[in-house]
Amino acid sequence: MPLRTFALSTIGLLTLTLSCAQTNPQSFRCSNHDWQSVQDLVLPYLGDEMQTAMVMQAQSSEYKPAAAADFALTFEDAYPDSVTKLLQKIGKC
Repeated sequence: MPLRTFALSTIGLLTLTLSCAQTNPQSFRCSNHDWQSVQDLVLPYLGDEMQTAMVMQAQSSEYKPAAAADFALTFEDAYPDSVTKLLQKIGKC
């Protein structure tokens, strides 16, 4: 009987863990980010000249989000840590 209880508890815990992992609102998916989302993320921290540079970079890279994130990371001192971490994830897409 204890083995059956242990097995059921383990299965229940795994089910709960997997369901929470799938509904985690902070889960990251590359498909959720495009060039515009990178721009929206960094523009509040950039001056006018750097905003213009972002737009020019976007045009030259055909608006690829990873390229935009990599370019934006050249100014990473301007961003909070949370923005830098998100840009690094997008850059790996």
